[in-house]
Amino acid sequence: MGYQKNLLNGLISIVSVFLIACDSKSIVEKYNDKNILIIGNSAEPSGVDPQDVSGTIESNILRSMFEGLCSEHPSKEGVHEPGAAISWSSNKNFTEWTFNLQPNGKWSDGTPLTSEDFRFSYNRILNPKFAAKYASILYFIEGAERYNKNKRCEILLANSPLWETIKEENLSGLSTPEAKEEKKVLQRKFFKNLEDKEKSRFITYLGLDNLEKHHLAFLKANIDTFNWNKDTSLQQKTEITDLLLLNAGKDLWNIANVGVNTPDPYTLKLKLKAPTPFLPDITKHFTWYPLPKHVLLKLGEIHERNTGWTDKENIVGNGPFKMKDRRLDYFIEVERNPHYWDKQNVSLNGIRFLPITNKYTEARMAFNEQIHISFSLAPEMIEYAIENHPEKVRQDTYLSCSFLRFNVTNPQLKNINLRKALAHAIDAQKIIDNILKGGEKRATGIVPAMGEYIPSTIAKFDIQLAKDYLKKSGVDPSAVELVLLTTQQDQSKTLAEAYQDMWKKHLGISVTIEQREWKTYLTRLKKLEYGIATGGWIGDYPDPTTFLDMWKNGDGNNRTGWSNEAYEQQLKLAETEEDPLTRIQILQEAENLFLEETAIAPIYWANKNYLLHPSVSGWHPLLLNSHPYKHVKLNKR
Repeated sequence: MGYQKNLLNGLISIVSVFLIACDSKSIVEKYNDKNILIIGNSAEPSGVDPQDVSGTIESNILRSMFEGLCSEHPSKEGVHEPGAAISWSSNKNFTEWTFNLQPNGKWSDGTPLTSEDFRFSYNRILNPKFAAKYASILYFIEGAERYNKNKRCEILLANSPLWETIKEENLSGLSTPEAKEEKKVLQRKFFKNLEDKEKSRFITYLGLDNLEKHHLAFLKANIDTFNWNKDTSLQQKTEITDLLLLNAGKDLWNIANVGVNTPDPYTLKLKLKAPTPFLPDITKHFTWYPLPKHVLLKLGEIHERNTGWTDKENIVGNGPFKMKDRRLDYFIEVERNPHYWDKQNVSLNGIRFLPITNKYTEARMAFNEQIHISFSLAPEMIEYAIENHPEKVRQDTYLSCSFLRFNVTNPQLKNINLRKALAHAIDAQKIIDNILKGGEKRATGIVPAMGEYIPSTIAKFDIQLAKDYLKKSGVDPSAVELVLLTTQQDQSKTLAEAYQDMWKKHLGISVTIEQREWKTYLTRLKKLEYGIATGGWIGDYPDPTTFLDMWKNGDGNNRTGWSNEAYEQQLKLAETEEDPLTRIQILQEAENLFLEETAIAPIYWANKNYLLHPSVSGWHPLLLNSHPYKHVKLNKR
């Protein structure tokens, strides 16, 4: 340790002398003169479309260019400042909200920002064809989930007596392993080339909600080939098929009664499916940002991706800054938005985001006055930083949980006892003490303590319990062939090696480590092309559901292949419960059910360890680390 510390000191000293020799002014001082903030941002973002990303890396950039209905207070938790909305109110049980937009709100190209932009944005992210991975965060809105999941029969027939009959039909398709396999085989052929018996099986596998026009045309001509319920009459079958055929290919937003209304250009009304007193917190999340309808529709259809609207020459936002320049794997720079409604209170001239993947490099840059703020601080450098640069060290409480995902569709990991063995064999405290060293806490569940919520105690390190579960699994440790997927961060590899060593030592199981760059890692997660994967979640709003809702069936952030109807029923029960303490108890029961299924292995609740230059002011500790840039200032020394 002493040798490493001396070597580190030596390297830093050499770099420092070199920089001083080259120029009397540091990069930070030069950028202070320009009034531009430099932020280390870990990696190249996967994109800058607020509805097509899901990570902190992307959020840090988006927060500068876009603004939700409400904005974060720079220092006080749970306090909401005006954003795109100048004011807001709700009914007594928090199910109906009215947001009054800024009368002088504009896009960065000078176009007025209206309530229609919000309606358009919510329509887009929920559009089934767009398939946004983070659409579920809008499910608080009445009808949003039904529309997003393309429940066409329910949307078209919910107010019809026929719904009582059809709701028990095969609407979403068959999900047995056999059905999934044959559907894949049949999908490789054109539908018109299938034999009638194959066509019948195929539309049964799809389910009524998922039938397209050519499928429905076949069904109309062969009405009894579908696996209808025996109580459904021929007339009802025909009515249902005709209605679906009439609306085939149509966007059902206007029929779905999604609770988004725009009575005038500067009023947005939201009707929610359940009491949600914390809605202002949720509207700060990037998925709730408005998008410029006039730009997106000029370049493509509402549901289209990759139309070029986020290219630096096209992108338009409503935040305090706008895109200035972007160079792949080098930087993204934003500058003041002259049309921002509160431009007089924006101090910075701009922000430069650097995708610095190596944490040691990033720390050296912070020590040597090359960046103002680091994304994180490597554990090995925490002690050095505290001793040598105490004025720059920040260790903020963070609403976050790090965990391992298990792909429960993996042939070996379908065995729940094997998953439990792997989970209980991880000594998280040893990882915290010897690798992380940043004040983290052992995660005994996925939801950290917040308000009245008491964390679960199910997740724990227990070697004997792990061995018992391995024995119960019936799996020969030497026959296990699993790969642990992680990112290319240096710490990611160190953590992965720690898990690898513990599984080998405690269970005799060998696991291979596979590192991938950020975009590939996310793609592999989404497609379930992994066995075990490192992961984590940062709360989007201060409520337990921000950690629990993502594990629902079909949620774009689930990425485990796991689902459980009883779990989802518990969450639905919590949605309608108005008593806060009873609601908390219901959510705790749901979390315990989830943890017992071991789709993940919680490891630690994180602290945010990073470096902040003393010349930066207005940057205060926040649980979600969502700092409002318009309050940040650079002070020349």
